[in-house]
Amino acid sequence: MATGTSDNPSAAPAAGYAGAPPEAIQFHYDVGVDFYRIWLDPLLVYSAARWRGPLEQGPPSIRTLEEAQLAKLDFHLDAVRVQECASLLDVGCGWGALMKRARDRGVERAVGLTLSQDQEDYVRTQQWSGIEVRRESYEVFAPEQPFDAIVSIGAFEHFVRPGYEPAQRQAIYRNFFERCRGWLRKGGVLSLQSICWGYVDRAYAAKAVPVWIFPDSDLPWPSEVFEAANPFFDVIYAESRGEDYALTLREWLKRLRANKAEIIAAHGEKLFDQYEKYLRRCTYAFENNTVTLMRFVMSRRG
Repeated sequence: MATGTSDNPSAAPAAGYAGAPPEAIQFHYDVGVDFYRIWLDPLLVYSAARWRGPLEQGPPSIRTLEEAQLAKLDFHLDAVRVQECASLLDVGCGWGALMKRARDRGVERAVGLTLSQDQEDYVRTQQWSGIEVRRESYEVFAPEQPFDAIVSIGAFEHFVRPGYEPAQRQAIYRNFFERCRGWLRKGGVLSLQSICWGYVDRAYAAKAVPVWIFPDSDLPWPSEVFEAANPFFDVIYAESRGEDYALTLREWLKRLRANKAEIIAAHGEKLFDQYEKYLRRCTYAFENNTVTLMRFVMSRRG
């Protein structure tokens, strides 16, 4: 999660990509799966977990990161009515956890899109039956047949770059939803999870989020998501759950610090310091409502 540009030369824009170019995504994710394996859960889920039901109050009902990440995967699969689905598309599939869970719950075929070479290689080496991964942008993806459901977790926040005018941002977001509608069968559902800007002044918000981890990415405002989806989807559920990400970040930070010696020995002190600072500052941003976490469930219109 980040906004702003980066001095890293690998983040230079690539032709044909409206959002963060492949090089910018690879700059973050392609540091070695062994690094992430040290401090993420065993499923390698690198997005906010779901720690409680929508109306629950008080302490989280889920106690461990592993259980909360599984609850998040099942939330999205339940949202798209996975029990009725033979095929599923995962836009921004990471290391394949959602696709694997979908297959375990009865989906016959799952296709995942990623721009990370490491993630593509990892999913391929698992040789999971019925799962296909493509290192390909949603902007050029052209499936031969529609899917029964689409899930996208944590990809939407990379679709535009800093400095884009509102009309340009809206055109990019609308293009995504138009393409998703075309990929879905009639009656299909899209479940989307994204970090969004909170209810703060944008100039202030930009200063609160690190720029060296996710170069060339900017976050959407919740209103932009509703507006862009409107011609193509009916939003049937939406929730703002910044606390979910704050709790997840705290757990990641605890695990990162607990394994400091191992990380430095294998990956160097610089990488540890970057991620320790990144996770700490992001936790602060969620706790102070600079940013929030949104989940949207959308039914295909028409």
